[in-house]
Amino acid sequence: MVAAEPVQLDPTLQATLDTNQRKIDMWGRQLDQAEADLQLQTIDPTRLDNLRSAIVDMRTASEEVRSTLRPRAEAVERRVQELQPAEGAQEAVSAAVAAQLEEQRAQLSAINGLLKQVQVIQLRADELLTRIVQYRRDQLTRRLFTPTPSVLDPNFWSRVVEDLGPLISSAGRLVSNWFRAIYAISGAWAVMLVVMALVGTYGLIWPLRRLLLDRAARDPDVTPAPMHRSTAALAITILATVVPAAAMVILFRGLEAFNLAPDQVGRVLGAIFRGAVFASFVQGLAWALIAPSRPNWRLLPISDDAAGRLMQLATAAGITFAMSLIFNDVLDVLTAPVDLILALQSVIAIILGFIIIAALKAIAGSGQAEAETIDGGGLSPIARWLMPVFWLGALITLFAPVIGYMQVSSFVAQQIIWSVSVFGITHLLLVVVDDVALAMFRADSRLGRALRETLAFEPGTIEQIGVLLSGVLRILLIVGAVISLLAPWGFSTGDVTSLVRQVIFGFEIGSFHFSLSEVVLALVIFVVGLTVTRALQRWLEMSYLPHTRLDVGLKSSIRTGVGYVGVIVAGMIAFTFMGLSLQNVAIVAGALSVGIGFGLQSIVNNFVSGLILLAERPIKVGDWIVVGEAQGYVRRINVRATEIETFDRQTVIVPNSDLISGVVKNWMHDDTSGRIILGVGVSYDTDPELVRDILMEVARENSQLLAYPAPVVYFMEFGASSLDFELRAYLAQIDYALSVKSDMRFEIMRRFRDAGIEIPFPQRDLNIRDMDRLEAALRGREETSRNLQHTTTASEPTHTGPHEPSPPVAEAPGEADADGDNV
Repeated sequence: MVAAEPVQLDPTLQATLDTNQRKIDMWGRQLDQAEADLQLQTIDPTRLDNLRSAIVDMRTASEEVRSTLRPRAEAVERRVQELQPAEGAQEAVSAAVAAQLEEQRAQLSAINGLLKQVQVIQLRADELLTRIVQYRRDQLTRRLFTPTPSVLDPNFWSRVVEDLGPLISSAGRLVSNWFRAIYAISGAWAVMLVVMALVGTYGLIWPLRRLLLDRAARDPDVTPAPMHRSTAALAITILATVVPAAAMVILFRGLEAFNLAPDQVGRVLGAIFRGAVFASFVQGLAWALIAPSRPNWRLLPISDDAAGRLMQLATAAGITFAMSLIFNDVLDVLTAPVDLILALQSVIAIILGFIIIAALKAIAGSGQAEAETIDGGGLSPIARWLMPVFWLGALITLFAPVIGYMQVSSFVAQQIIWSVSVFGITHLLLVVVDDVALAMFRADSRLGRALRETLAFEPGTIEQIGVLLSGVLRILLIVGAVISLLAPWGFSTGDVTSLVRQVIFGFEIGSFHFSLSEVVLALVIFVVGLTVTRALQRWLEMSYLPHTRLDVGLKSSIRTGVGYVGVIVAGMIAFTFMGLSLQNVAIVAGALSVGIGFGLQSIVNNFVSGLILLAERPIKVGDWIVVGEAQGYVRRINVRATEIETFDRQTVIVPNSDLISGVVKNWMHDDTSGRIILGVGVSYDTDPELVRDILMEVARENSQLLAYPAPVVYFMEFGASSLDFELRAYLAQIDYALSVKSDMRFEIMRRFRDAGIEIPFPQRDLNIRDMDRLEAALRGREETSRNLQHTTTASEPTHTGPHEPSPPVAEAPGEADADGDNV
């Protein structure tokens, strides 16, 4: 049996695969070396940083290879599915098709094999990055919690004093060797130039900085605008930092250009550079935020006394921290003994601890301990919650050296100063972002007028753009602050950026490839599709549909239907671009339909009812309908409910399901015509035919009524007080029913008065039987009453005592009628 020959791949594809295979092999060797390095007990921090940077670059390059090969694999897989016969098919494929299928399968196998190797490289790189972060944390933990001598131990300080002399000698030898090297290379003039450069840089930089800051001073008698105040503070911070930094960069570049800075000297000068720049930054930032003796320019709500005190403490803390940075590097260059390094760190930590406690007491004594800014922004909530943490940290810096943990004291003190500096600059930048966005993105600003004139933006839209831009910048600033705060704890910027890069450019969740960039682009596509849909709706509503003969309701239905279709199409395109298969979406939707059906049953019912309203059109926009006790005009048919405007200008929201399942009276379903009925009653002595003629004449003379069907008058009934008639007529526009009926009633009233026809009030006639006998009985009773009154007045009654009542008077019997009954 002869073995089948391997399928030859396309030369271009084969070259691409070979190139990527060489990259994968190289990456594998680099990862092997990195794993071997991590097996060591101690690794130099610089070596560790270089190792991490190399792995991150490798991870990025592997992702580029993967993003290049994946589309080719998907395309080849689609061709394989098209060429292979259907499942269960009986017919055989041709030889040419079989050869193409075999070739495509070979290409797919080769590409997938390479992709799996890339995936393995990425997994190993991620594992190594995690191990590097953990290695850094372990190193930090071991360094901090290794016991040291107590700061109260006399033996410890005696060793420090013994080590101090040799250290000073080593420093002197370093400086003398440096100058001798300069003299040997360039001569005495070079030594003089270097000395002059050092003295000039470090001697003249501070007066020059102070002069520039005095020229940029803020007028204490001026109340500035928010943007002017915050931008001035930012300018002061930048100016205070950039001046010394620029001078020192010039100095270093000059020394490097003439090879006058050996490695050890360069490290010492670099430490001095970093310390001076940090001290300048802290002082400039404190001056910008606190603004001593300038409360109108102050960005922190503290009193004048507290501002002056805090300015002094901030300057002292910046200088002390700068000395810590300088001495740590200098002692490392001079290979100082451990006891001397610990003594220096503990002394600086204790000094910083007292400075921090004094600053916290100054803030509390100002009566405004809440860290709220004048504008209500910034990091005030975080700062308020961190005040107890700062107190705890300050106490640790003072008591940790006593119990033998000098490294903990130094680390905590440095972190407090570093955290306060990060909070301060972040707060300043947040205030600047808010003030600038609020000032620039106004309708009456120069930028706002330009946006209105060029892009026709509404004033509200311009302000929304400013708020959105401010929000995005605030998020970026806060993320940067978090990264800066985490850096001393073993995290690096590269760790965060690699995580951000992985989120942005994609990662796998099962078989789904998620990429934030693709999601953002899909959202942009959806927004563009939605914008196009809204533009098409406006064109239909404003340009095309008004020139058609369609009624208002059908025009509204077309516009709404176009909106639904546009949103659905835009969503489908966005989902497809994100890599989501619509089939998978349908499966998930089907699985969730049961739960959604129970939880959102009424919403789905209203949505479907809304679609039925648009399709069957039992009601349309502009129709006069009656639903229950509400009646009015249909103004809008939405997805869930329909808006009805009543005659009182009230808006009634009716769920669409009520309009489909309930009873709805539509006055304008087929056409706008309708019938009106006017009822009128006349007195019984009126000629009915005259009433009919008058009513018909009034109906014929009204131009609003239709001639066909013709108006008609009906004699309805003989009422209790009147003869009742009804005039029934038809209107072309039922909307005018109330006004037409009112006009006709005015006219009917006028005609009836001219014709002497009475519209009677409700009246009733009462007939009493035997009225003559009742009147005679009443007259007899009146005569009897008069006789009794006369008799009582004429006779004087006899009293037996002062309290004896008069004898009663007997009533006269009533007259009897013929039947013997008294009336």
